[in-house]
Parts: sequence; C-alpha cells; structure tokens
Amino acid sequence: MKPVLDGVRIIDAGTVLAVPAMAGILSDFGADVIKIEHPVAGDPGRRYPPHSSEGQCLTSKVTNRNKRCLGLDLSRPEGRDVLLDLVADADAIILNYRLSTLKKWGIDYDDLTAVNPEIVVLHLTGFGRTGPYADRPAFSRIVEAYSGLTYATGDAAGRPMPVGAPIADHVASVYGAFSLMLALYHKRRTGRGQLIDLSLAESLIRVLDGFYVGYRETGYVPERSGTANPVIAPHDTYRFADGSWVQVPCSTQNMFERLCSILGADHLVKDPRFRTNSERVLNRDELDDELVPRLAAMPSDRFLSLAEEAGIAAARVNSAADLATDQHAVERGILEEVFDPNLHRDLLMQAVVPRLSVSPGAIRWAGRELGQDTDSVLGDLGYSTGRIDELRDSGVI
Repeated sequence: MKPVLDGVRIIDAGTVLAVPAMAGILSDFGADVIKIEHPVAGDPGRRYPPHSSEGQCLTSKVTNRNKRCLGLDLSRPEGRDVLLDLVADADAIILNYRLSTLKKWGIDYDDLTAVNPEIVVLHLTGFGRTGPYADRPAFSRIVEAYSGLTYATGDAAGRPMPVGAPIADHVASVYGAFSLMLALYHKRRTGRGQLIDLSLAESLIRVLDGFYVGYRETGYVPERSGTANPVIAPHDTYRFADGSWVQVPCSTQNMFERLCSILGADHLVKDPRFRTNSERVLNRDELDDELVPRLAAMPSDRFLSLAEEAGIAAARVNSAADLATDQHAVERGILEEVFDPNLHRDLLMQAVVPRLSVSPGAIRWAGRELGQDTDSVLGDLGYSTGRIDELRDSGVI
C-alpha cells in the first residue's frame, strides 16, 4: 500500500528545528519533502551538537530523515527563481524567516501564490505576522519566557528555569503538521490554498490550558514549586535507597490510598491532615515528612514492582541511556535502527509517531547531507546539466 501522503510535495524552507521537525512528521508518512538550506552555510541546526566522529550533525539525521536536500541561496534573485519553479509544482511550502525578510527576498505569500494560486503556505514566526512583535526574532526559550512557562518552572526559592529541551519548537512542529493537514484537506475539497499564520508563542500558549483562565477568574498565577505539582499531593520526584529518582504522581484518591498501603502507612489515609487532596496540598511538608523516609529506605526496583501490582502510576527518571535499553522501549520499538549510507552504519532514532494500523509511516532513509539531492531535484524540474552547472558555479546552489 502506498503511504498516506504519497504524491504530496512539501517544500521545507525553514531553519533550525521547528520547521524541519514539522515537515519531518509529514515525510514519515510519505510526503515528498524537499529541504532547502543555504548552499554553503547550510541550516544553522547542522552546527549544533551532537555530531558524529566524522563531523556530521546527528540531530539532522532525525529531523531531516526521508527528505531530499537541496542547497539554494534564497537571498539571490536566481535562487528566488528556482524556489518559484519548485513552488509551481508543490502542494505546500513552510517558511520561518521574518516577514521583512520574506518581503525583501520576494518570497512572501503573494509572491508564491502568483506562480501557484493553490499553494498552501505555512509561515512560522515567533509572535505571528501581525501585532507589535510581528518582526521580532525568537527561539524556543524566548517564547517559553514570554508565555509564562519559564516563570512557573524551577525551585520555589530559585530563579526561573527553562525546561531541558526546546519544547516550544516541538509543540509548534506538531501544530504545524496538524495545520498543514487541515489546509491540504480543505484544498482537496475546494481546490483552494491558503496562508497559515502560525507562531511559536501561540502554539505554546495554547497548551497551557489553566494559566490564563485561572488568572482572570481567580487571580491565581502559577508560581515555581520545584519538582512538586502545586495542586496535587503527593505528586513529586522522590529519591530511593539505590540513588535512583522516581516520579510518583498520586493524582487520584485511590492512588494515594494504595501508596500508603504498599508503604505500610495506612494510618495516613485517616489522618485529618491528609484525607483529601486539598488537605494534602495544604499540609504537603508534613506529608513529605511521613513519605520521604519510607521511600528513601526502599530500593527503586522494589517500589516500582509494588506500584505496578497496586496500579499506582510511577516511573523511573530515565536518562537517554536508560531509555535506549528499557525493556518496553526495546520490545515496542520506540527507537529504531536506521542505516545511514553516509556514515556506513546504523543510527538509533525515534520510530514513526503515530502508529497507523492501515497506512503506517516509515523511515526510508536518515537525514542526508547538505545539498545531497540538489542535482536530482533540479533535474526533476527539467533543468539541464548545463544550467545546473551555471547555478553551482555562481554559488546559487
């Protein structure tokens, strides 16, 4: 069976992480994604670690898998002309340059629809195409700070702390892939393309469900609370006898009662300080005085075994090395080995998400090197070998 997005051509003309990641989601399901980056400098993301011993960017092997890589200087008029030729035969294009840059280069929405009125254009920006911040540069940590997420993250007495991964980029990548599917479905029904105005900030703000409605209605502002969940107790990261850390979120009354049972602390259930979640939150320190010593005296493996038997949600705090060898991850195939012909060996990377029963995605190849498919992509457009050589000699490709 053909992949579900077989025949859909998408131009990935974005940089760093969010746009390559969103295009990568669609490439996993068969879309023909053409990755465009500067022919000399490449995508800045290629310069970020980790790198292989041969100097190749390993993150790019994941975010740019299943894509064809084209080196093209969009700032040059000749590069713009090549892009427009690509757009004429594409279903969608994704960009994340600032609006002023798109207008300067002549590749904004109106320029693209002039050669393909049915094109779907997704323009990802930090703050959106309108408003006072429309042309501000932004990265994940910028919008994490802007949204209020950084303010609410960290130890209560410490400084605001960003999370350990560029979460705003990844949230926007999923919203972007979803947005493109909506627009392509609309195009299939009506024959009309459209402009998708997607911002990093708004994508992240959308998932912080209780932040703003809670502030307006009650004045409540989420504050830093360390590893503890500020509205549920017990719900924290605990250290065990073997030095391991385990996340134990007792989000229901039943789980709290089961936790007390496996710890030999059934008396806590009847203690008036801990009878309901609201009372436990108010008396969190006293509850921790009871729970922490019991947990710290138990090996983590023993606790996790008892928790599983009792139906208590709990998980070891894994490193990347831990997950790579985790029994569930191995047996389910959460990570997959993919042969990379450039490195001549298998690479371990995330498998395709989601898993579709009838039309599953697949990893066809690892991310290619800068410009590896330039000649074949331009050849598909009908460019002669002589014309390709001219563009290469002039530095456009």
